[in-house]
Parts: sequence; structure tokens; C-alpha cells
Amino acid sequence: MLSHRILSVLLLLSVLLTIQVNCEDYVHDYDDDDYFINDKTDEIASEKLLNIQKVQYSTYNRSDTYLSSTSYNSKGMAPLYNITNMVIDLFVDDDEPIPRGYIVVKEKKFEVGPKVRDHEWGDLIKKYWAILLVVLIIVLVAVFMPIVGLCFCCCRCAGACGGRTQPFDKKGDTCRRFFFGLFLVACASAMVFGVVVAFVTNSYLQHGVENATTVARYGINDTTLYLRRTSIHIRHILVDNYNELKTDLEKILNDTGNVVIEKLANESKAIELVRLNNLVKNLNNIQNDLEIMKDETKNLRIRASQLSDGLRGVKRELLTQLSKCNTKDCKAVKEKYDIGRLDTNGIDYNQLPDMTNIINGVQELIRNADLAEAIAHSEEKLKQLSDSINSKIDSNKPSVENALAETGRSLHQVSDDISNVVEEFVGHAHNYGYPNLKKADDYLHKYGIYRYYAGLIISSVLLFVLLCLTFGLMCGVCGKRPDGYGDDCCNKGAGGRFLMCAVAVIFLTVSALLIIALALFLVGIFVRRGVCDPLSDPSRDQIFKEYIDPLIDLYELFPTKLKKSSHLKNSIVKPIRISEVISACHENKTIYSVLGLEKIYDVNDIQDYPNKYSIDAKINKFIENIKIPPQTLLTEDTKKSILELAESPLRDFDEYKFLDNLTKNITYYNLAGLADQLEETAKKIQTSSNSEIRVSLMNQALILRSFQKELVDPMIAGTDNMLAIARNLEKTLKNDAPNFHDAMMQTLKDIQQAETFFKEEATDFVKSIAETLLTGFKEQFTDYLNMVANETQYEIGQCGPISQVYNATLVGACKQVIDPFNGFWTGLVWCLALFFPTLILAVKLSTLYQKSDPYPGPLVESGPKNRKRNKKRDRRSERHAEYYEDASPSTGHHRDARYNDMAPKNWDGAPPRYQNPPVAPSAEYERPPPYYYPGAQSDHD
Repeated sequence: MLSHRILSVLLLLSVLLTIQVNCEDYVHDYDDDDYFINDKTDEIASEKLLNIQKVQYSTYNRSDTYLSSTSYNSKGMAPLYNITNMVIDLFVDDDEPIPRGYIVVKEKKFEVGPKVRDHEWGDLIKKYWAILLVVLIIVLVAVFMPIVGLCFCCCRCAGACGGRTQPFDKKGDTCRRFFFGLFLVACASAMVFGVVVAFVTNSYLQHGVENATTVARYGINDTTLYLRRTSIHIRHILVDNYNELKTDLEKILNDTGNVVIEKLANESKAIELVRLNNLVKNLNNIQNDLEIMKDETKNLRIRASQLSDGLRGVKRELLTQLSKCNTKDCKAVKEKYDIGRLDTNGIDYNQLPDMTNIINGVQELIRNADLAEAIAHSEEKLKQLSDSINSKIDSNKPSVENALAETGRSLHQVSDDISNVVEEFVGHAHNYGYPNLKKADDYLHKYGIYRYYAGLIISSVLLFVLLCLTFGLMCGVCGKRPDGYGDDCCNKGAGGRFLMCAVAVIFLTVSALLIIALALFLVGIFVRRGVCDPLSDPSRDQIFKEYIDPLIDLYELFPTKLKKSSHLKNSIVKPIRISEVISACHENKTIYSVLGLEKIYDVNDIQDYPNKYSIDAKINKFIENIKIPPQTLLTEDTKKSILELAESPLRDFDEYKFLDNLTKNITYYNLAGLADQLEETAKKIQTSSNSEIRVSLMNQALILRSFQKELVDPMIAGTDNMLAIARNLEKTLKNDAPNFHDAMMQTLKDIQQAETFFKEEATDFVKSIAETLLTGFKEQFTDYLNMVANETQYEIGQCGPISQVYNATLVGACKQVIDPFNGFWTGLVWCLALFFPTLILAVKLSTLYQKSDPYPGPLVESGPKNRKRNKKRDRRSERHAEYYEDASPSTGHHRDARYNDMAPKNWDGAPPRYQNPPVAPSAEYERPPPYYYPGAQSDHD
């Protein structure tokens, strides 16, 4: 599955690289329509001169939610997994797990090394002697344990090995019972850990196996999402951003001619001829403006006179009425307003100039057709020059626009190809990935449960042994001695039988468990060191560096078109190794960097296309063809017309007289505000004696309000209109000169300078303007190429999501499956190791638990200490043992009569007990318990 993901990402980036191939082929095909140059110009200067702004590209910002997660909860088993991994590290070398010379990779195939052919196994045995020793020991133990168990069983059946014990404790048996029991308790307690580990890890392992397909599905979903988002990102930069660039470049192309003409006109001062012609064309408008000013001046004078007379009457009436009123409101009005100053603001509208003569002069100029014709003729020459320049500049516009459109179609096609490839891989994921996962789910559902049951059976065997030991210890420690009556089911004898049951299960299962543990141990070591460790750190692992990397070269998976392209820097390309790809992907690098495509093709090379295909020379040649012929803009008729215009009555227009004598403050007080104050004061006067005053104030308020509406407001509007016209005429007629006459003379001088400029400097200036424009054009395209290169190297297809998928897969496989797998055999081995001391201790304790009577004391140990003592003691011991044996014919011999017990045996095989005496005394002797006979006196001599 990992290989499929790598191949998907690889092909996607290969298609991305094909963009560069297509772009280069495209530039080569359109070498006659090149449109950018390579010389670096001052970007700030070009923007300031021509106002060429950088294209504001939209950015691709989209956050997606990926399902793969590296979160993992060991649920308290992390210390066990760490210890297991440490144990594995003791058996396997981290630096070089496979000694050199045994396996080699030649021509992308695994082959045996020279040491295998020469049968030199020393290095391999030296490295893995510990594992071989473990295997040998476990195999030997597994082979001999059934033999040992059979021998032990036979020994028990023969009455030895604890099969038949004396009823009395020996001296020290109590101490032995205590210490053997203590040691067995320790072993059983330690075995609890192994049993718990076996059950828990078996459950965790099953959960990890069942969750494996879910992790795989998440990985496929995330990879699919990543590929689609990468495809959308590529489409955004190749289609959307290019359309933004194309729109801006087309605007520059369309504006190039106008900008050049405008800059030329301004620089040469020929723009003054255009301004002069516009002035002549607008003489009618100038006449209309002068007439408006004349009419407004007349209206202002009339309204000012009416307002002054009316305000004098209001002022007189207010002074009379307010002097009669003694209320505080009236006093407040008198304090706030100085009624004596209620008048116009002292503006003398008679100071405004009369526009009649100027208007008449303008009318004469309008009637002079030769004036307009001469100036228009000169402007027409300038227009013809502009059209000629514009035609030369625009001659290449169609080809450039076609090139832009063709480039856009090519990039759009590349984007479509990438989308098709991505969708193809997405289809493969759906057509092959999910069906295979469905099959895996079916197999796991059908057969995976058997593995779980097998682990459960193994764990149950361990648990059964532990339970037998536990019950045996409980009965042995807490139960009574066996008395033969069977009245206590949990006596020491039952404890011994539980222990022997555990011994029997151990002997029956230990060999199989050892073989299973050995197989799990070897598989766990191989998978952990051969799969998990290399995948966790492929850049420094020997297996990856020496065996996987030489076996797989990702370059061979690149498309044939790319491998045969002339872009290859060298005939032999350095192989692209998987370990390098994985390490780069973990650093969240782009696909371009992850697959190391800079070793094959440097995306920055696209910025050298202008030089590589001589585009600069072609554009410079185009600029050299731009030539401005000398121009005669100022004819004698034009010069005469300008002088005539300079001496016209327009020279008498003095706008400052209007600007200085006009103001919006027509009255000293705001009449509407004063009217409101008078109405408010009148409403507060309540006494009948002041009713006349109240009526008078109301009337004067109405009069003031009518003055404001009928006189003041129109005067303000007229003033605003006249001021605006005066400023506009000042700008039109004087053009920053002191007066109209000087402005016309400066215009005549500027036009003469324009002719000189066209003769000497125009060609170079137009070339510089055209070059600056084309440089700005080139800078826009270069910025786009830089953005493509930067996005390709640092933005498009950042491998963080794929790294997340990789890590999630590694966690799902190693953390959730391999670690519990190794933990299972660790718990099993732990219990098996405890089985061997458990066997010895259980057998010993079982024998001790079967004894029914305590130690009888030192009597049996008394007697002279001589050399014959040992022999006599041995014979006495034998006779003593025979005394307690059943004297049946099956014994095969007859005991000496003098040692026979004359007392009747009435217990019928049961423990000896007192007998009820008969009613009549009997002369026959019946020995009381415990029927101990120390022997004849001669035996003690």
C-alpha cells in the first residue's frame, strides 16, 4: 500500500515537471513573437514613470481535514513494549543487522553473497550466537521435557519421587514447607504478570489487526484528498493566476501606445498645442461662463441692496420692542445678539469687474475661423505623429495576444492532464484499494478469530497452571493435614494434588509452548528489526540503505517523455532513493523536493528562457526600428493665431477680483438662527401687557426667515457658482502664468521647444519609454515564472499529509500490531521461565503436603553412637517400615513372628483408633495407640 502511495505522488510530480517541458517547447515554437527581455531594470523607477503595478495574484488557501492520525494509547503497556524492544536490541545489532557479504543487491535483484558461496558463516554466527543459543536451548528443552515428564511419571507410579510418602514429618519438614511455599508463592505471583500480559496483549493484538484495514482506508482517503488538492493547487497557479497575469498584460499592451504618446507629448511640451486647441474649441463655453458671471454679478448687486434695506427695518423694529420688554428672555436675546450690527457684511459688489468687453472679445475670437483652423491643423500633425508611433508599437500586439492566449490554452491543457492523471489514480484507489481492503476484512473476519482463539487457548493454559498453583498453595498453607477420613476437602493433601495437577499440565504443554514461544520470538525479532525499525528511520538504517535503496530507483518510474527530455543535466542521473523521499516527506517538503527532481531538472531554469532563446535581442531590434521624424508643428498662421489670441480681451480677465470680493458670509448673523431665537422668546412672553411685543417678535422672525430664503440663500449659491467659474477660467486661461497674455506667450515658446525636441530627442525618448513598458511587461511575466518556481519548490504538494499517512500506517502496523505481538511472547516466555522452578517446588511441596502426622520427636534419633549404629538403624528402619506395610500375600515374603504385633487390627485399613472394650474383661491384650514399638533392648546395645 505504501508503494502505491509513493507511485501516486511520484507520477503527479512527474506531470508537474512536464509543465516545464511544455513551457520550454512553447517558447521555442513562438520565437518570432517573443515579448519579454532579460535585462533587469529599476522596478521602482518604471512604476514611478509609467505607473506599472505588480499583478496581485490570488493565493490558494484551503485547509482540509485528514483522517489519518498518529495518536496512540498503549493503555499501560508502554513499559512492557519498551522492555521487549530492549530485549530485542540485545539480540539484534542496531547498526548492522545483516553482516556484509551474505546478501548483495545486483541489477535490482537479491543474490547470495560471497561468504555464502564460500560457506563462511563465522560472522553471521558471531553476530547472532545469542539467538542461535536460545534456539538450541529451547529446542533441547522442548525435546527432553516430554522424556523427563515420562520418567517422572514412571517414578511416581513406582512409589518414588514423592509417589508414596511416610506419614510422619521428618525433622525440618516444617521449615521446608515454609520456604518452598514461600518460593512457590513468589513464582506464582510473578506468573500472574505473564498471564495478564498474555491475555491483554492478545486482546490488543486482535484489536490492532482488526483496525489495520481502517487505518489503510484512512490512508487511501487522505492520499486521494492530497492528490486532488494538489491538482487544484496546480490548476490555480497555472490557470487562475495565469488568467490574472494575462488580463494585466493585455491591459499593458492596450495602453502601451497611448502611454507612449502621452509621455512624449508631456516631455516635448507638445501637449501645450493640444491644450491650446482645446482652449480655442472651448471659447463658446468660456463665453457662456463669462455671461453667467456677468448675470450673477448683476443679481448679487440687486439682492444685496434689497437685503440691506430690509435688515435696516427689522433692526429698527427689534431695537424698539426689545427695549420695552423687561423679561429675562428678552434680556437674554439682547445679551446674545447685538441687534445694532444686524446688517450685511459690508460686501461691495460694485467692486466686481464688468465682463461685457471680455465677452465681446471672445465673440470676435469665435467668429475668427482662421484662428481655430490654424491651431487645429497643427494639432492634426501631432495626432498623425501619434498615430504613426502607435501603429509601430501596436504592430506586434496581435501576435503577443495570440501568444498569451496560446500559452493559457497550453497551461490549461496541462492542468487538465494533471487532473486526469489524479482522477486516474483516484479511480485506481477506488477500484483496487477498497476492494482489496474488503477482501482483507473478509479474511480477517473469517480467519483472524482463529489466531485470537489460539492466543486465548495459550493464555488459558497459563491461567490454568496459575489457578492450580494458587489453589494448591491456598489449601497447602491454610488446610489441615490429611487424616484419611475425607472430612476436609481443602486439606493439605488436596493442595498437593492441585500442585501435581499443575505439574502434569506443565509437562504436557511445556514443549508445545516452548516451540510456539520460539516461533513468536523469531518472528517478532524479524518483523521489528526488519520492518518497523527500517521504516521508522530509513535514512540511517542499514537495511534500507544497503538493500532497499539499491533495489528500487524511483527515477525508473518517471514518464518516458520526461526521461528522454533534453532537460536532463547529465546522461546518467543519480538514483532517487526511497529513504531520501521518506525523510524529505517528513520535513513537509514539496513533491518537487521530495522526489529530488532538482537533480533532473532545475525549475529555476525557466527564468533563463529570455536569454536562452535570444528574446532580448529581438525586442531590442524592435525598439531600434522606432524612429521619430522631424516635425513642423508651428506654422506662420499658427504663430499669428497664438499672438492674436494673446492680445485678445481675455488678457483683461482678473479672477482675483472675484476671489477677493466674494464671500459666503452675506450677513453678520445667521438670519435663520436669529429667527428661531425670536420665536422662542415670543412664546415665553405670557403677560397681556407684552402681547404687542410678542406679536412684533413673531413678525420679525418671519421676515428674517423670508430674507434668508429669498435673498441670502440665492446670493450664497450665486457666489459659489462665480467662485467656481473664476477658478476654472483661471486654470484654463492662465495655465499657472501671471496672466493670459503671458500664458499664450509661454505656450508659443513650448511649441517651439517641442519642434526642437522632435528633431533631436524624440526618437531616443520614445525608445526609452517603449523599453520601459516592455520591461514592465517582462517583469510581470518574470514575476509569474518566479511564482511558479517558488510555488513548485516550496508550496505545491507539501508532503505533510502523506507523512501523516505514512506515520499513521507505521503506528497502525508496529505500535498496534507488532508491539502487542512481541508483548504476547514476552508474557509467554516469562511464564515458561517460571515453569521450571515451579515444577521442582510443586513436587517438593506436594510430597510434604501428603504427610499426615507431625514430627514425633527425638526418640527415634536416640541410641549409642558406634559404628554398628548406622547398619542397625537401617535394618530397624526397614523393619519399622515393614511393620506399617500391609502384610498381604502380595508382599512376597513372611515377616519374622517375633516382630508381629499381637494386638488385633480392627481398623480395616483405616488409621488406628481405640476400640471399645468388651462387656466382660478379656484376657487377650490389645495394644493402645499409637502402636509404637521401639524394638528389643538388644537392638539398642
